[in-house]
Amino acid sequence: MATLEVSRVVRRVRQRLGLSQEGLARRLNATKGAVQHWERGRNQPDLARLFLLRGLCPPGVERKEVERLIRQAQSKVAGMPSGQVRGTEGAHRGGLEPGSEMLARENARLRQQVARLESANQRRAEQLRILEDLAAHLQRQVAELKAEKIGSEEVPKTLSPAAAG
Repeated sequence: MATLEVSRVVRRVRQRLGLSQEGLARRLNATKGAVQHWERGRNQPDLARLFLLRGLCPPGVERKEVERLIRQAQSKVAGMPSGQVRGTEGAHRGGLEPGSEMLARENARLRQQVARLESANQRRAEQLRILEDLAAHLQRQVAELKAEKIGSEEVPKTLSPAAAG
């Protein structure tokens, strides 16, 4: 199936379900932007989301189209022509599961993303600690200034009676 047909199928399924792009995105654990890209043909949903989409589809033409998309995606993962992939049984090559290379690349990409997020989280935690220290320091300075102001206001009151006597 061509990219244009993938976009048409995703749009038809969404409309048949009566969902907005955001609603479909929530059900597929995707972003609204991802659904927009699928419907515009900029990219395609992954195999896991196609399975979720098939689960949402009521029996009918749209479901059959989604199943064709699933077979097409499986054939890309297995490296076979789309007509040869019917299911996952018997698709082993050289002891590796079909798509294991793709899964390994995705796993590596996700590990890098987790590492970047952890690094960003550590930087933000350090920034938060610095800001908390600054806030505590400023609070101490404000308290000291208030104490000085109160102390300077009391001095003239004590001097006034002595000056009067």
